[in-house]
Amino acid sequence: MNPCETTRWEQFETLLRQHQDRLYAMAYRLSGNPDDAQDLLQQSLIEAYTAFDRFEAGTRFDRWVYRIMYHSFLDLVRRRPRFQLLSLDTPWDDEDGSRAAHDVPDSRGGPETLLLDHLLSEPLQRALDALPPEFRAVVVLADMQGLSYEEVARALGCPVGTVRSRLHRARALLRRALGGRAENVFALPALAA
Repeated sequence: MNPCETTRWEQFETLLRQHQDRLYAMAYRLSGNPDDAQDLLQQSLIEAYTAFDRFEAGTRFDRWVYRIMYHSFLDLVRRRPRFQLLSLDTPWDDEDGSRAAHDVPDSRGGPETLLLDHLLSEPLQRALDALPPEFRAVVVLADMQGLSYEEVARALGCPVGTVRSRLHRARALLRRALGGRAENVFALPALAA
C-alpha cells in the first residue's frame, strides 16, 4: 500500500468502527439471518471501500453505506435462485447412487446466535422477512435505525412521498402479520399503534 492508500484505509476503518453495530443490524434485518447478514455486510463494505473516494467528508457514513447495502441487497434478492421445497420424509439419491435421508441442521447455532435470537425478536424478523424488499428496507431504516424520512429517501434513492407510502403499507402489513403481539414485539411507537 502506498501512503495515500494507507491514509484512505485508516479513514475508512475509523468510520467503520464507529458504525459497525448499526451496519450489521441493518444487514441482519434486511437479510433475516446471521450468515446472510455477514455476506451482505461484507459485500457492501467492499463496494463502499471501492467507492470511498466518492464519500463526502462531513456527511453521515452510515447513511451512505445503507444506500450501498440496500442496492446490494436488492441485487442479491434478484440473483437468488428459486428453490424447491422437498419433503424430509422422502429420501434422495446420493452422489454414489445410494439413498440418503435429508439432514436438518440445528439452526439454533452457537452462543452468538442465541444472543441474537434473544436480542432480535424472532416473530418480528419473520414478519420482516415476509415483506417485499423495498418495504423491509424502509421499515428497518426509519423505525429501527431511526432515520428521518428525508434520510431514508436519500439512502434508497427515492422521493420522500414514496418512503411515506411504503412505510405506511409496510407497517400495516407488519401489524396484520403480528396480530395482537405488535405492542409486545415492538418498542417502536410508530409500529405499535
